[in-house]
Amino acid sequence: MARQPSPPPDIAYEAIRRAHMAGRIVIFTDAHVLNRPGSPVYSAVDVFAPTLILMASSLTLLFAFGMIQWIVALILIMLWQAYGARYFVEWRLHRRTVEAAVRNMHNMRLLWEMGGIAVALKDWPEKNCVAPYGDWRAFAADYLIDPEPVEQAQV
Repeated sequence: MARQPSPPPDIAYEAIRRAHMAGRIVIFTDAHVLNRPGSPVYSAVDVFAPTLILMASSLTLLFAFGMIQWIVALILIMLWQAYGARYFVEWRLHRRTVEAAVRNMHNMRLLWEMGGIAVALKDWPEKNCVAPYGDWRAFAADYLIDPEPVEQAQV
């Protein structure tokens, strides 16, 4: 496919937003880049609140039921923290990131400059664009924006 000239950012962004809403593209996230302080989609509440709530509720079990139930609750909390919490935080982070990216172009630019996201065609995932070095406007021009219809010669 011949490379199309880069469209204006607002047209490219609108094409990406519409394609995402129509389910034609997928937005991937990298939690290692996005889930840290300073990121616009980082949430300390998602990282620390579940563990703090579970620890506080385990203390309630200690005082209400006894030592055995408390130990069982602590074991369950440790298993959650070791195996489940990471996936919960990554799921919430992905949802926040995609929501922010399709909300407005300013958010998309911030997230793209930071890195940690990628846009790919749903039916053709090897056609993708990875932040921050890929050009999302060129991706939109190549795969999402229809070229101007060629005027048919009248005979």
